Amino acid sequence: MVVGTGVYKNTDEAYPLDKKTLGKVALRSLLGAGAKNAETSESIGWAWSLMPALKKIHTDEEDLSLAMGHHLEYVNAAGPFATFAMGVVLALEQQKAEPETIRSVRTALASACDGLGLSMFRYLLVPFIAAICCALAANGSMAGVFVMILACALVSIACRMILINIGYAKGVRAAESFMKHAEELKHASRLAGVFMLGAITVIVASQLNLSASFTTDASVIELNHLLAYTLPGFAGLAAVCAAYQLLAKKNRSLAFTLIVFVLAALILVMLGFAGDYASPLALPWIYRG
Repeated sequence: MVVGTGVYKNTDEAYPLDKKTLGKVALRSLLGAGAKNAETSESIGWAWSLMPALKKIHTDEEDLSLAMGHHLEYVNAAGPFATFAMGVVLALEQQKAEPETIRSVRTALASACDGLGLSMFRYLLVPFIAAICCALAANGSMAGVFVMILACALVSIACRMILINIGYAKGVRAAESFMKHAEELKHASRLAGVFMLGAITVIVASQLNLSASFTTDASVIELNHLLAYTLPGFAGLAAVCAAYQLLAKKNRSLAFTLIVFVLAALILVMLGFAGDYASPLALPWIYRG
């Protein structure tokens, strides 16, 4: 869908945008996914976010119409890293680059920013914040919920504000550097997810209580006590190795890995290997006192 074709009438470089305008664009981007559709994805939110800056750059109505038109084409970028692409695009708009050049940079950079944003923010930072807030809410306190909402909002706004200024200040040079190292950054975020999940697992596994018991003629053998002496930390080590295999070797996302762990936990509960969580099944190896 190409709705903004042609070239700008006024090719004189516009005045640089002030930080207030860039901040307004960054805050508008928080609602960028609100008008997502199957045809142009987040283009409506993208164009609406850029509107305050484009009005200052293009004082000619026809040029403004052309700019808004080609920014309404397909674009997939609504995460916290999208503002980096917006900053680069606005730098090109301010220099009155050809719309075709802006279109090419936007298409390539926005998708890369969206992918990296998913890896680092949604699948790394948000689960990390959630793990901390779960500890706050463990005793039934609502503080964990509010801290989770506030922390995610502040991190998202801070990322958007910082990245739009970096993208606008560095322009195409920042885009070239970002595209060159995008895959390395994604891989690093996956490895960071492994370390994060491993740290959380070690904390949880230290309190893990495997409730299965085996009855002999003379006594009852508790599986938890047996593993404590023979294979200390086995559950945590197995979980970390499984997470590393899924994230680093199989190239799975952190969300997929967490789903696998949840399903594994449900299976352990059903089989009676989950400590205080009693299995609804009457299995022969479960000793109920």
